[in-house]
Amino acid sequence: MAVPFRRESEETDRLPALSDGVIAIAITLLVLDITVPAIPEGVPVSSLPNHVFEQWHEFLGFVLSFLVIGMYWILHRRIFVHFEKHDRGVLWLNLLFLLMVAFVPFATSMFTTYPNQFGVMVYSGVLALTGFTLFVLWLYASWKNLVEEGLASRTVRIQSARFLSSPLVFVLSIVVAVFDFELAILTWLLLIPVNALLQSRLVRSVEESLQDSESGAR
Repeated sequence: MAVPFRRESEETDRLPALSDGVIAIAITLLVLDITVPAIPEGVPVSSLPNHVFEQWHEFLGFVLSFLVIGMYWILHRRIFVHFEKHDRGVLWLNLLFLLMVAFVPFATSMFTTYPNQFGVMVYSGVLALTGFTLFVLWLYASWKNLVEEGLASRTVRIQSARFLSSPLVFVLSIVVAVFDFELAILTWLLLIPVNALLQSRLVRSVEESLQDSESGAR
């Protein structure tokens, strides 16, 4: 059994393929939560823009969930770019990540239907757990030395911070929602500067690692 599993551990193509399929379906399901507003009888059609504006939470939930799932997909792809092999732990952690991704459309629907304290907390909680599973997957792969050799420890740390930043923002929004759920929604805007900052540091770290490796080769 050891030899067949060794061959299986070196075959990583099917993991991203399955993950891409689940993520694509989850993103597609998000749009089904946006409904066409119904105009009551006797109300002029000219009031349609007002009814559409009242659905702001549906559009916000769709756009945010789409972008967050897309960001998690980019990070997930980045993990497997660095993978040279995998083990059973990676298989199960990846399935756990996909479980949470598949649950995001429900959480989005909960928020768009009940854009209150409870809806915000459920939505933030699911997105936080999704991000944490991705962080644990990266942490496990780094600990087990499943990533490519030569990846600088500084790059690994910055990448870890990148994986952890988004779920921490959603945890913060849960705490803020206890006192003010509208302010909690605004805390989601922190995702933009935090991820941009860590991404710039990550790119700089990778470039420095490449320069060091080139210098060493000479």
